Amino acid sequence: MRLFLLKNRTDGALYPLNKKEANFLFNVLRLSPGDEITARDADNNYYSALLAEGFLSLTPCQRPEDSSLTDSLSAYRKVLPVIHLYQCICKGKKNESIARMAYEAGVSSLHFVRSRFCQEKALSEHDIERISLVIQDAVQQSGSQSPVKDIRSISFPQALEEAEGRIIILHQSSRETTRLLPEALSSAEPGEAISLFVGSEGGFSEEECIQAEDRGALFCLLPTNILRAETAGIYAIGAIQCLLA
Repeated sequence: MRLFLLKNRTDGALYPLNKKEANFLFNVLRLSPGDEITARDADNNYYSALLAEGFLSLTPCQRPEDSSLTDSLSAYRKVLPVIHLYQCICKGKKNESIARMAYEAGVSSLHFVRSRFCQEKALSEHDIERISLVIQDAVQQSGSQSPVKDIRSISFPQALEEAEGRIIILHQSSRETTRLLPEALSSAEPGEAISLFVGSEGGFSEEECIQAEDRGALFCLLPTNILRAETAGIYAIGAIQCLLA
């Protein structure tokens, strides 16, 4: 199922399309006037959207699958595990790739973390703008039900403080408590949130590992080869979904 995100709030049944939005619908999705597609606003309300020249005619629907669609591609309709990805900032465009893959897979939220070994200590305004566009495109193309939130970067201690549910760190424990991911999730309760921490190219420092363990984090290894920073997160997201869905 393809999805169209309504950027601007609308109080009526008609949603005017700007040039970029029209280009996406007509040239990227290759729709035509008279076609219908699912739309979602910033409050996660869904609509059946009838396409016309220059605007959409919106009819509220209770669930995404209630909408009449011309696009026959399916999307996962059951409830996905709640996964909050805390990704330490990587170099260059790797952050865009991570954001795209994570949202296509259906993460509940994505937070970029400033850790000790990050080679780039912050996201610029340009980075944030680019990542935001990538996320919007990923949600629309995949039909993901993930809410789209503002991109931000936070410190490692702040990330640990706000992390919900079971905290999983993809890293070797400094206290020899490392386990494989299936073992770490074997006692997870139905609906329990998972906060997944993935390091940058340099991983996590020993001080950060101690902070995380004191917070109750579980240190996990994946049953695979050594993975790059931009690969580890998406691999783990898929593994968590298979283990808990």
